[in-house]
Order: sequence, then C-alpha cells, then structure tokens
Amino acid sequence: MEQLIDDYGEYLYHLSYLYVKDRQLAEEITQDVLMKYSKSKEQYRAEATIKTYLTRILINCCHDELRKQKRRKLLAWLLPSGRSEMSAETSYLQGELYQTLKAHVFALPVHYREVIVLFYYEEFSVEEIATLLALSENTIRTRIRRARELLKKNHELEGMYYERI
Repeated sequence: MEQLIDDYGEYLYHLSYLYVKDRQLAEEITQDVLMKYSKSKEQYRAEATIKTYLTRILINCCHDELRKQKRRKLLAWLLPSGRSEMSAETSYLQGELYQTLKAHVFALPVHYREVIVLFYYEEFSVEEIATLLALSENTIRTRIRRARELLKKNHELEGMYYERI
C-alpha cells in the first residue's frame, strides 16, 4: 500500500484537484480512492494498468462529489496561487498566463474540462480517455474539439498567446 501511495498519491491528488478545485476535498477523494482500491484489490482484473484503474475510480468519486455539491448548492470554486520562482518578471508573466489559462479551463463545463485535463495535462490518449469515461472515441474527440473552440473564442487567451510569440 505504501508503494501505491508513493507511486500514485500525488498524481491522484492533482487530478482530483483539477476536478473539484478544493485542496481539502481533493485530499479526501485521494484517500477515498486509495481506500476503495485497498478494500477491493481482488476486483482488479489487470485489463488496464493500475494507474488507469485508479484514475477511473477517482473520476467516479469526483463526479459523485460534484453531484453532491451541486445538490447542496455549496460550490466553492477556488484557484491555487502561482508556484514558479524564476526571475521576478518571467515568474510573474508565466504565473499570470498559467492562472488565466487555468481559470478558463476550470470555467468549462465538466464534460469538456475533464477531457482537456486528461488529454493535455495527464497526457492520456483518446482511446484511454474513452475507456476511462466509458464513452466512444468519437465522443471524446468531439468534446476535445468543442472545448478547444470554446477556449479559442476567448479574446483574453488569444491576446496572451500572441504576446508570447
């Protein structure tokens, strides 16, 4: 179990944070995922990697939690502060760009946000995402394309992109 925590704990925490946008809740979900896995190791059939299996459990837990929050109308959308420390100017500019992009990705509807996070941040393939979300590959490609279109329509992001070139 300790090896599992060392190997996947941070990954699961970051992924759950991208879903729920609350640090404490992300920690709780990560613990829940690891506990669920430890209680039901026998159900793991090794058809996919452990990482994929844990990610599927995590996505289900995050969706459950988001449904609970929506029902109770207690959504608390928090963004973390910047964390890079290069030169002061570079750090500030990169932090601003990162926070702006992150805010716009977080503003996407959940079904678009999850495919963007899994595809770009976690670097899963379309096939892996389709398996994780139990959707067709075409649905995943469509959601990625539509999410990109929504992000492209944002003039603030477009301006920041052209400033960097």
